[in-house]
Amino acid sequence: MERKMARFTAFFTCAFSLFICVAVWFLPELEQRIEAYSASIRRDQLAREERYALLEKMSGLEIMDYNTQQVQQQAEKAEKEEKEIIKEGGDPEPQEDVIVITHQMQLELPSGADASNVEVVHDLIERRIDIRIPGADKNYIYDYMVLGESGDMESLDYFSEGDSGTVALTMDKVVEADYSFDENYLYLDFLSPAEMHDRIIVVDAGHGGGAPGAVSGTHYEKNITLAIVQQLKKLFDEADDPQIGVYYTRLDDTNPSLSDRVGLANELNADLFVSVHINSLKGNPGVEGVEVMYDELAPDTAFDTKDFAQICLDEQVAALGAKKRRLIDGNKIYIIRNSIAPAALIEVGFMNNPNELARLTDPGYQKKSAQGIYQALQKSLKQLK
Repeated sequence: MERKMARFTAFFTCAFSLFICVAVWFLPELEQRIEAYSASIRRDQLAREERYALLEKMSGLEIMDYNTQQVQQQAEKAEKEEKEIIKEGGDPEPQEDVIVITHQMQLELPSGADASNVEVVHDLIERRIDIRIPGADKNYIYDYMVLGESGDMESLDYFSEGDSGTVALTMDKVVEADYSFDENYLYLDFLSPAEMHDRIIVVDAGHGGGAPGAVSGTHYEKNITLAIVQQLKKLFDEADDPQIGVYYTRLDDTNPSLSDRVGLANELNADLFVSVHINSLKGNPGVEGVEVMYDELAPDTAFDTKDFAQICLDEQVAALGAKKRRLIDGNKIYIIRNSIAPAALIEVGFMNNPNELARLTDPGYQKKSAQGIYQALQKSLKQLK
C-alpha cells in the first residue's frame, strides 16, 4: 500500500511539475491573449457608449437614416474591396457581416421574435403603423439595426413596456404595410390601398367612445353598430378576396371625428362608403323598420348614391325580414354630403321600439344585418363594373 502511494505521489509530482513548466512557457502568450480580449471588450464598450451618446440626440427618423447611411457605406466599401480582389486575380470570400437593404424598411429582430409573435397593427385614421416586438428592451432602437427610407414617414417613435417594445410609425398618407420575415429581420414595404386592391370599400360604425348615439336603458347605439360592423368584417375576412380592400373607420370603442370618417373614404378614393346606424323616434314606440339615407343633391350618374342606398335598403330588409320603410334625403348629414364615393347611411332599426330593440341587441340578428350589408356591397360593386 505504501509503495502504491509512493508511486502515485511521484506521478502526481511529475505531472504537476510538467504542467508548471508548460504554463510558464506559454504564460506570456496567455497573458497577451487575455489582454487582447480585455482590450476588445473595452473597445466594444467604448464604441457602444459613443453610439449611445450620438443616437440619444437624434429623433427616431434620424436614427434610421443614420443606420441606413452607415450600412450603405459599409456595403459600398465591401463592394469596392471585392472588385479590387477580382482585379488582382483573387477569389473574394463572401462577407457575411455586410447588411443588404432590400425593402423600404427592415428591422433587426431580437432573439425569440419572429412571424409568430411580432404584430403589425394599422390605424388608418391616425395614419399610424405600430410594430410590436417581443424581447425588445428600452435600448432596442440603439442596439439593433432599424433601417429604411423616411420619405413616406412623418415620425418614428419607440417605446418599451414590460418585455416588449413598439416601433410606432406615423405616415404622411394612408398606406398599408406589406411585410415578411426571415430569421433575423422584419421587412416592410408601404403600399397605397389602390396598389393592392381593384375596389375599395370604407365601412363606418356610427358613433363610439364618448358619443353613444341613441340610448335605450343600458343599450347604446354605438355598441350595436360596432357589433354589426365586426360581424361584417368576419364575412369579408372569410371571403379573403384580394381584389376588394375593406377599411373600417373604427373596430373598437373610439369616436373618430366626422371629418376623419368621410376623410378616410375620400383619401382612399373609395368606390363605396357605408355608415351603419340605429334609429330612434321618441314618442312613437310602435315605429319599426329599415331606412337608408343618401345624398339627394348629388349628381345623377350611371351608379350614384341613390342607387347604392336603394340596394342597401332592399338587401337589408331581405336579410332581416324587417319592415321596409324608405329612402331619406341625407344631404344635411356631414359624412353623406362630403363623400366623393356613393354613400349610404343605413338605419337598421328603431331602438325606441322594445320589440325591435330586442332583435337589434341579439347577436344572431346583428349577423343577419351584416349579411345584408355584405350582399348590398357585393351587388353594388358589380354595378360599378
